[in-house]
Amino acid sequence: MHEQYALSAETLARLEDYLDSEDNENGLNFCGTHGFLCAITVGPQIATAAWLDALFEEQVPQEWIVDLCAWQKSIHALLYHQETLHLPCELVVGVEDNDLTDWCIGFMEGMFSNEDAWYAKDEDTVIELTLPMVTISDLIEDAELDKLRKNRQLLQQFAREIPEVLTQLYLFYNAPNTP
Repeated sequence: MHEQYALSAETLARLEDYLDSEDNENGLNFCGTHGFLCAITVGPQIATAAWLDALFEEQVPQEWIVDLCAWQKSIHALLYHQETLHLPCELVVGVEDNDLTDWCIGFMEGMFSNEDAWYAKDEDTVIELTLPMVTISDLIEDAELDKLRKNRQLLQQFAREIPEVLTQLYLFYNAPNTP
């Protein structure tokens, strides 16, 4: 990892304890927060204050702002340096809600925080690339998505594709345009 952006294991563990605790009334859990941070990192730029407000329903815990920003920057550094981003959960679709579902919900919440900008560049490409997260999150009710959700093998394939999709989204929004 690129040390200037890395959170110590101790800090990340404390952050995980907080995010997964009842003290975190207004935010996503640890996996959901990672998904959210991935979305705001790979997608169109959004102001830090705006994403923090969206992440915690405008009840931002001041003591965690620096660590959350460092975590987001560490995600950005990995993607910028073309390293594979590893999710803090298994890439397995469970019968019930699981950590991957929470991660996908967080990702979708990150998209929703800046939705117009996400679809402004090329809506069809964004829809295609985000299909794994949209489907696994189960946040969008749609007959076609429901058909996809019934196919466990396809859902599992979607889950395995997420790290590569994150790289593709990052390049889609952040790579310089070439003539």
